Amino acid sequence: MRWEEMTAPEIDALDRDRTVVLLPLGSVEQHGHHMAVGTDTMLAHAVAVAAVGRVTRRAVVLPPLWYGLSPHHTRFAGTVTLSAEVMLRLAEEIVASVVAQGFTRVLIVNGHGGNRGVIDVLATTLGQRHYGRARIAALTYFQLAGDEIAELRESRPGGMGHACEFETAMMMHLRRDLVRPDRAVTHYPDPGSAYLSTDLLAASKVRTYLDFKDLSPSGTLGDPSLATPEKGARFFTVVAGALTRFIEDFARWPISGTGEAPAQST
Repeated sequence: MRWEEMTAPEIDALDRDRTVVLLPLGSVEQHGHHMAVGTDTMLAHAVAVAAVGRVTRRAVVLPPLWYGLSPHHTRFAGTVTLSAEVMLRLAEEIVASVVAQGFTRVLIVNGHGGNRGVIDVLATTLGQRHYGRARIAALTYFQLAGDEIAELRESRPGGMGHACEFETAMMMHLRRDLVRPDRAVTHYPDPGSAYLSTDLLAASKVRTYLDFKDLSPSGTLGDPSLATPEKGARFFTVVAGALTRFIEDFARWPISGTGEAPAQST
């Protein structure tokens, strides 16, 4: 289930046509005063591992790409960012290594909002590069489960953006030892225009650069005071479930984008 924990013969024995290979992407960046800088990567990896454990078809999770595109957080301590060019190159070479071994389905699972433009480029670039040999897809896991998350949230619009109700609750559920709720600061940011949004579940109509130090002195966008471990468990269940359903569907996609997919065993 986890690539790094498998032996070479075990990986070699995987069915290349039926195995979905997941690559989690995250970031190392500030998450307010109360959360670890590795939050995004830890959450993306945990969601991917949980989803793979639920699927009826074979799937395996690669070690996550820890660093992401985080220039908007660099005015805070602890943030480590890649350039878009370097991040693209790293992800491209990881996927190329997997495809070179004959695997035909690779799913990029993103857990950092700043990476969304990068995964759009990756889906197109890698899809074209490996066309006819492998099918590449990319998603941001919390967007995939957006409707279910919206039903569980208590914060008003703008209250779930970064180190917020959602991320804090999820980390309380998974790694309670890494959350310091007594240090949390609530901040509802004003992005300055109705065309812009900092909420995880609301897409901005226009793209622009927003520096997080300008949006929030603490680096928090939202209301972490609403987070509880129990709510985190509910959030985790819905995001892992949404990813599980997608993996099951993706496993049936035709490799070339047209025609019939290979026969699938159950």
